[in-house]
Amino acid sequence: MPSTYNPGDEVKLVILRESDLGFVAKINGEHEGLLYHDEIFKHVEVDQTLTGYIKKVRRDGGIDLLLENFGHLGAEQLGDHIMGALKQREGFLPINAKSPAEDIYDLFGVSRKKFKMAIGSLYKKRLIRFTDKGTELVPDEK
Repeated sequence: MPSTYNPGDEVKLVILRESDLGFVAKINGEHEGLLYHDEIFKHVEVDQTLTGYIKKVRRDGGIDLLLENFGHLGAEQLGDHIMGALKQREGFLPINAKSPAEDIYDLFGVSRKKFKMAIGSLYKKRLIRFTDKGTELVPDEK
């Protein structure tokens, strides 16, 4: 029983095979877990090695996995990435919380939900603002 895993733990995954539900992966070379199709937002193939995260250990001993850390555990890192992208693009990105999920994935490789958590945090810190056309940096007031 893989009781040593906790939700949010970072693990090394090797994709073993595809199933009807998703991809079965070897976790840290020891146990198997499942990445569900509807929670994968990047290209995955058999024999690929990836960093993943424990979503939960089910009562039946099965392990659910994620490629992005869930909740706010991964949003802060994504927020840093968004800020970097804004600075590289003269303070403007042509996407916001209402943008199609595909556009968000194309730009950052994450789900719309994760993107919204990250930009929500940046917005609360008053680092960004939203326009009809996208997201922009708030100028420093010094």
